Amino acid sequence: MIFCTSVCANHLALAKVLAKSINEHMPGSKIVVCLVEKELPDIKEGLEIFDEIVLAKDMGFANYEQIIFKYSQYEAAGASKGQLCQYVFNNYPSESHVVYLDADTQVFGPFTEVMEAFRSHSIVLTPHLLNPTYDPNFLFGEFALLNSGIYNTGFFALKRSKESQDFLDWLCERLEQHCYQNPVQGLFIEQKWFDLVPIFFDKVFTLNHPGYNIAYWNVFERNFTRSNSGYSVNGTSFRFFHFSALNYIKDTLYLINNETTVHVMSIIDEYKRLINENGHQELVNTSWSYHSFDNGQWIPDKVRSIYRNSPLAQKELINPFSENRRTFKKYK
Repeated sequence: MIFCTSVCANHLALAKVLAKSINEHMPGSKIVVCLVEKELPDIKEGLEIFDEIVLAKDMGFANYEQIIFKYSQYEAAGASKGQLCQYVFNNYPSESHVVYLDADTQVFGPFTEVMEAFRSHSIVLTPHLLNPTYDPNFLFGEFALLNSGIYNTGFFALKRSKESQDFLDWLCERLEQHCYQNPVQGLFIEQKWFDLVPIFFDKVFTLNHPGYNIAYWNVFERNFTRSNSGYSVNGTSFRFFHFSALNYIKDTLYLINNETTVHVMSIIDEYKRLINENGHQELVNTSWSYHSFDNGQWIPDKVRSIYRNSPLAQKELINPFSENRRTFKKYK
């Protein structure tokens, strides 16, 4: 099994913690990192944990500068996910199973259930929620699904097959052009597109396992207990925690206020210790290299918006990063 994640330089410490947790619970796995930056980082310490770091621009995108210029940093990381999986399948031909995980994830157990699903399926997804909620304090979770999508794309798993290849061909095409955070258009980065996957493609498995993809939006429905052998979730195996919006998790835990609160608070505190131990405080404020034109001038969001909404600008400006702000005035 090969794991991959997409990050910018400011989240490399998170990726290191993820990689170490994968090696602990699934030794022998390969780990590939897509770095959405212009160049590889100067830092070298700790990066040997990864089997490969590949720059997003080197993964096979056509007209990469045109694609990335349209997107914010957050959107760009999401837009790279499909191409990253394509890259891994193409460059690791002996690997039959690819798992994508967001960098702000820590693994706590082997993905046994994913491998079981691969016996008869090619694409494995996990939903944000597993059950309806009847507590108004947690209704925000269902509202979030309506806005951001049914499946959490901080995780998905693929088996080498025609179904996975068809899915990736489609996903890469959509994310190259339509990976925006724009609720009016029905878009939430790459995530809303995944709502269509079980309709468009065969052999898709929804993994309704409470030990996967635990995060602030669903922790209220996951009951944590602890024994000498470690944590359990709803009486079954704990597989991974997704620390998305880390600062919001404790707000949700205070609403729960039970044994789960105690255990998850401990998990969060340990995760914070681990990412800081791996250099997060030194890296977190690293400026994204695609924030600026090649001349060092910062790119305003308005300029990116002009470019994404102007077919003429996209036709005429082959590498928009080589331009400057004044160039875009005529395309308003």
